[in-house]
This record gives sequence, C-alpha cells and structure tokens, in this order.
Amino acid sequence: MKFGKTYEKTLQDEHIPTEWIDRSIHYKLLKKKINQVVAELHERGIDQAIAEQHVNYVYKFTANDKVVSPRLIEISPDDDSEIDNISLNSSVIQQHKELILNKDRVFFQELYDQHRQMNKLMSLEEKKLEQLIAGFAAVVKKLLDQKKKKDVGAWREIFAIYMEFKLDLSREFNLSKFEAFVQHLQKTKVLSRLKKDNLKMFDTFHQLNYSLLQFLTFKNLNKVALRKIIKKFDKNTLLKSSTDFTRLIESTNSNQLTLISGNSIEQIICTDIIKILPQLDDYLCPICASIAYKPIRLACSHFFCVRCLIKLQRQGENKCPLCRDPHLMYVTDQNLDTQMMVFMEENFPEEVKLKRKINDKEVTDETLKALGYNPNRPCCIM
Repeated sequence: MKFGKTYEKTLQDEHIPTEWIDRSIHYKLLKKKINQVVAELHERGIDQAIAEQHVNYVYKFTANDKVVSPRLIEISPDDDSEIDNISLNSSVIQQHKELILNKDRVFFQELYDQHRQMNKLMSLEEKKLEQLIAGFAAVVKKLLDQKKKKDVGAWREIFAIYMEFKLDLSREFNLSKFEAFVQHLQKTKVLSRLKKDNLKMFDTFHQLNYSLLQFLTFKNLNKVALRKIIKKFDKNTLLKSSTDFTRLIESTNSNQLTLISGNSIEQIICTDIIKILPQLDDYLCPICASIAYKPIRLACSHFFCVRCLIKLQRQGENKCPLCRDPHLMYVTDQNLDTQMMVFMEENFPEEVKLKRKINDKEVTDETLKALGYNPNRPCCIM
C-alpha cells in the first residue's frame, strides 16, 4: 500500500480527532501540487536540461511567521557539494543565476502553512496533556497519605505490569500494546482488587494514556509525511530542496521542543507518575533479593536485611558484599535504619508481613536444631 493511503488509514484507525486531521500534513493534496511544479518545468523546457545534468538547481529558504520564501539557485555540478553550506546572504550565492517559478512557491507555502498549523495545534494539545499528567500525579500522591496501603500495592502492581509492556512509540504507531496491557489486567483480575474510587482513577489513567498515544502517533505520522513529501518533490522535479527545507523546519521546531514531544509514553509515565510511588526494587536486600527488613545500614551506606547480615557474621565474613569495605564485624543495633524500617512497614505491608513470617520460621528452625530436633521432620502422633 502506498504511503498516502497508509497515512490516511492510520489516522482513521487510531481514531485521530477530525479537527486534528484537518490541521495535519495533507499528503495527497501536496502530491498534486508537486505535479503542477513538474508541469511548469516541462512547459518552460527546463526539465530536460536538469534530467541530462547540464544544470543543477538547489533551493535556499527563508521564512517569517507566515511566509516562506524559496530561492532556486542555478549551480554547476562542481559547486554541488559545497552549496549546502552557503548562506543566502553569501556573495557566492549572488554570483549564481536564480530560476523563478510560480508553482513551487505555492507548494512550499502550502506545506509550510500546514506544518505551522499542525505545530500550533500540538502546542495547545500538549498543554492540556501536561495538565492531565500533573492532575493524575497529584491523585497518586494522595494514595500515599492514606493510612491503609492496600490500594498503593495494587497500583504498584499495575505500574509494574505497565512497565513490562513497554509502551513506546519510537517504532510503531498503534494502540495494540496499550490494549494488550488493559486486557492483561482484566484477565489477571488486578482491577477487581480496586475499590470504586480507584476504578475511577484507573479510568483516568486509561484516558491519559490514550490521549498521549494519540498525541505522539499524530506527531510522528506528520513527521514521516513531511519527510516523504519533500523527498517526493526532489525525486519528481529533480530539484534539491530537502536539505535546506528540513533545516528550516528543524529551526522552527527547536523553539517548541518539549518533554512530551521528545519522549516515549513509557518515559513520561515513569518519570512523572510511577516514580511517585515507592518502588520495591529500591528496598530489596542484595543478598536474598527480598525486602530488606529490618534494614541494617553499614558505614559504607549499603543496607541489607538483618537475617542476611547475621548469617554473614556467623560465617566470619567481615566485608560488605557490595563494596568489600571491612565494616561487617562492627555492626551493632545502632546500625538499624529505623526510619527506613517504618517506611517499609507503611508502604510495603504485605512484603514486610511475608518477610517477618520467613524470618520467624528461620529462627524457629534454628532453635529446634540447637535442641537436637529436625524441623523438617513430619509430626508423629503416638
């Protein structure tokens, strides 16, 4: 399928709003404008000379807020490699002949207008998205203020699954990954653990992602359409416009570079939302890979769960397992990071409960062994 049809089909399939499509790059219309430039070159008998490489023409562009001014400079094949680095004000340019066309000005003005209108639309939509992201981030922060942290655990699991699906638009322009993410949550019944208020919160999260995906899909599609229409202009007319027109567009875009435009969905959500919730991975013991409860912080600042350090001390180990500094044998109850321990209890209650259970069993087993009993031996009823 040709790009023009693929472009229009994708805009429809991704449910891009009609008002956005009206202010997008109109690829098929611009193709017709290119044909008019080709016809003008033919009518003036210039196309044959260009095709036989008797003469080359290269575009140089200037623009203000509304009007783009293309200049078509005639160059010899010997100057071709250096012309891209010459500015319009250069005396070298003034020495070259200039070819005046009518239809090319119509084409480039139309393309410039469409790109400018699309950028204005995206700037407005981006501000709306920034407000949505900030609003949802504030709701996530409120979860941490609740006494009961069950909802926090559910959301942490949702975000962990979200990261596994890696919703990134750098390679594909569709909603399939996000839809698969939602279906997975429904299948695993993670959403059923959410209370009514949190289900509404998930609906907001769903809409936020959907809006972000639409935004970046539209932005990326128009970027491709712009590149392809310029490439087609150069191919069909044998004139050289892509280098300098791309420079012009990039200089326009540089004033509007933002976080949303430059980053993937995953990066935006991770940076602005997911990192608000304490992540279990940041509080794992490097030895047993479970939550480091009760956390013992060494002089080197590394921390481990108390059970793992007790085992290392019994083995006569004196060095930190991570940096190998000799701090282990000097550990006392003063090394217990009570602030972190309370933080773990408040934010990871389920993990702390499981860790306590495991620790209690280990202590019981050690006591039984010391008394000569086998803790793994099944009970016998006499």
